[in-house]
Amino acid sequence: MKFKIISEAYQTLRTNYKKSIGANSNQEKYEDKNSDTKYDFGSKRRSWGARDSDKTPQEDWTRYTKYAEHAYQDFWKQYEQVFWDYYDRVKEEVKPDADPIQVEQEIPISVRVDPERCIACCSCETIAPKVFHVEKNVQVNPKSKVINEEGAKSEKIFDAAHTCPTKAISVTHKETQQRLYPY
Repeated sequence: MKFKIISEAYQTLRTNYKKSIGANSNQEKYEDKNSDTKYDFGSKRRSWGARDSDKTPQEDWTRYTKYAEHAYQDFWKQYEQVFWDYYDRVKEEVKPDADPIQVEQEIPISVRVDPERCIACCSCETIAPKVFHVEKNVQVNPKSKVINEEGAKSEKIFDAAHTCPTKAISVTHKETQQRLYPY
């Protein structure tokens, strides 16, 4: 049988092949003689991803936490009781006539915000709102600014500088011009 166009040959071979597969249904299933597992190659099931019957783990975590909840049911009550007992015991042991804790003397500091490093995460403004202000009305790339260097104690300003993720806040000693943070 000769064909004028190659697509006719392809179609003829394809239909003959499909007829032979339809007649012989044993080709769709494969049985391993050494095991009881049957493999169905003709099925329309997906071989990847979660099945429709599977539940995602976030649906029900109680199967993982049930044991811990049951075993430590009274844990928090016991923990609080032990904590407050210890607190009361330590409080009684402290001598009332002991020297008070000495507060460090205020350091005269100068604060500067590097606008190139600032990402306006607002941690400085949250800790020391009278010292720092973030320009929130700017649509693109807001920055923090120092509005009052003496708006908070030096300890609070140091805390604000420590929370800056990009180290954009630099703290220097006013009199000696020594850099105190970042080191």
